[in-house]
Amino acid sequence: MIIEGKVVSGLGEGKKYLSIKKYKEDIKKYLGFYPYEGTLNILLNNEIDFSNFKYFETEDFTHNNKKYYGIRLIPVNILINDTKISGGIVLPKKTKHKKNILEIIAPIKLREKFNLKDGDTIKIEVKR
Repeated sequence: MIIEGKVVSGLGEGKKYLSIKKYKEDIKKYLGFYPYEGTLNILLNNEIDFSNFKYFETEDFTHNNKKYYGIRLIPVNILINDTKISGGIVLPKKTKHKKNILEIIAPIKLREKFNLKDGDTIKIEVKR
């Protein structure tokens, strides 16, 4: 399945969470890479029900005496300018994002590598 969306600015919290060792280790375990410490946010035209897709779910944990919630990770390929990069969709158990915003992770900073700006369109291929 191919999902298309537009790049939008996020809340700036992806870096905070993806700098936590437990999240990084879980992502490496399930998706095969250590993520760049930040997410690329994609605005979808419609909400998508991801419950029938293959995903990995991590456990809640405590870090520095604070509870952190698990995440669902959906393996994807990110398709930009004839380039395919392995990545993932992060579906946090607890989030401030609207349901039509996807948080995408990759081993590189996608905005910088591909000179992406808000409003640019990208495609995500969900792995089955």
